[in-house]
Amino acid sequence: MNTTSDVNSIDSLWMRAERVPLARIPTPIESCSYQFGTNRLFIKRDDLTDCPMSGNKIRKLEYLVGEALMQNCDTLVTCGGVQSNHARATAIVARRLGFGCVLVLSGDEPGESDGNLLLAKMSGADIRIHPDASSEVRSDRMHCIADDLRQLGRRPYVMTSGGSDEVGVLGYVSAAQELAGDLANVAPNVSTVVVPLGSGGTYVGMLLGARLFGLNVNVIGATVDGTPDTWRPKVTDYLNRSIARWQFDISINDLSIELIPAVGKGYALSSEAEIQFITEFAGQTGIFLDPVYTGKTLYAFDRAFKDGQIKTEGDVLFIHTGGLFGLFPKKELINQFLHKT
Repeated sequence: MNTTSDVNSIDSLWMRAERVPLARIPTPIESCSYQFGTNRLFIKRDDLTDCPMSGNKIRKLEYLVGEALMQNCDTLVTCGGVQSNHARATAIVARRLGFGCVLVLSGDEPGESDGNLLLAKMSGADIRIHPDASSEVRSDRMHCIADDLRQLGRRPYVMTSGGSDEVGVLGYVSAAQELAGDLANVAPNVSTVVVPLGSGGTYVGMLLGARLFGLNVNVIGATVDGTPDTWRPKVTDYLNRSIARWQFDISINDLSIELIPAVGKGYALSSEAEIQFITEFAGQTGIFLDPVYTGKTLYAFDRAFKDGQIKTEGDVLFIHTGGLFGLFPKKELINQFLHKT
């Protein structure tokens, strides 16, 4: 349970943090027919936070845009892969709220725009695609663009990939507060919460929030980009920075970092087994997973559970972080599997 000092820290946090209501929250929790042994699977439907802005990114953007407005910025600048959910959501938010928007994306530009890239272009974002840029090079270019904008008299607000910094993390700290009520009322036997880990903000926010709001659950992050070994020091650093920024009365020793590998063939690269799992899951449950984050995450957790690498004491809750638009660029792979069945 959370202590008096935790409660004071939480109350102080919400008074200090700037937030723009954007997401359609609270999102529902649903049970589905899929099970892990005798344990039920519940899904926190964060894919329903909005339609074009759907997914976990909009929760982070509530706080990031809040800070941008507080700083009197006029342009949102961020980066990601060519099919970035965060970039797509940022472009739409910018258009709705009257910001300019520059997206620095890496990856091969398709001959025909599809999925997230199509929506970002339709939203009027200034899109700069650098096919061979690493995440570090992409970030450097984003900051150079922001410097150029300042020279032109603009006031850019720069967001890291995925919106995963000490401000964006609050999106899932607050989501954990929402989840505390959900579990008490709908799914009291949940012992394990599973989330994708791509840029870190959703996992770190949920880990912090679980401690702050007294959730007696294990929070497992599935590394869809990189490996658990490469992510553990990054998660620790992210936790330390967030704790320091918001003065949480928590130490790292209070937190258990549990990670499983989910990258498969590589970030945003799909194996036949993953596509099969996504397709069969939709056929069984009527719930659609994406090939970059949620599909890889639940597939990896399912395999780890069946191989005995993970044991759960109760039911499992999966945070569905959205990404539906990422299915469409993979339509050829999906159709190949459908034709085999």
